Amino acid sequence: MVRNSGWMITLFALSLAWPASVHPADVSSGQVLGGSAKSPIQIEVYSDFQCSACREFYLGTIRQILQEYSSKDKVRIIYHEYPLMQIHKYSRDAARYSEAAARLGVKQQLAVMDALYMDQAIWSQDGKIEASISKALSLTDFQKLKKIMQDSSIDLAIEREIDLGNKSQIKSTPTIFIRYPGKQQKVEGIVTYIVLKQFIDAIIK
Repeated sequence: MVRNSGWMITLFALSLAWPASVHPADVSSGQVLGGSAKSPIQIEVYSDFQCSACREFYLGTIRQILQEYSSKDKVRIIYHEYPLMQIHKYSRDAARYSEAAARLGVKQQLAVMDALYMDQAIWSQDGKIEASISKALSLTDFQKLKKIMQDSSIDLAIEREIDLGNKSQIKSTPTIFIRYPGKQQKVEGIVTYIVLKQFIDAIIK
């Protein structure tokens, strides 16, 4: 409870202090997981599939935001691959699967993202990511995915997202940017669903 209250104070303090000029979300780099350009709140997430904090944030917060708010077009979630390859050996490989799955559709990408985070402790040991992905997709989609991954543009797309993250001064994952009418803010680390829900509800009330 203390942790949540602290986050609420921090978020609202930042919202008051942040400049009114807002940079639009960059969807030319990244994938829209839910919501639309008309959503009053946009959240950009920079994440690494081999990062344990990213796993907690995605499974405990992002999935619920998608279900509760993005499905009603209140929050748009934009996901950016930001593999920390210097400390996470297989994070770039995992990002390639996610990037390729995005080209199949949002439903398939979310299934792949779920599998990557749910099985993180397994594939992080040996790099055998494909075993987890194959269980998340139909045989037809899995075969399509493997073909897409042969396209060199997959790596180029990831590089664009990494470059965008570097320009946004991403230092750790997860890092999120929350944009809403007239304001924006950057938050590093895990934000619980309860805290983010309270923040969202206060904006769209």
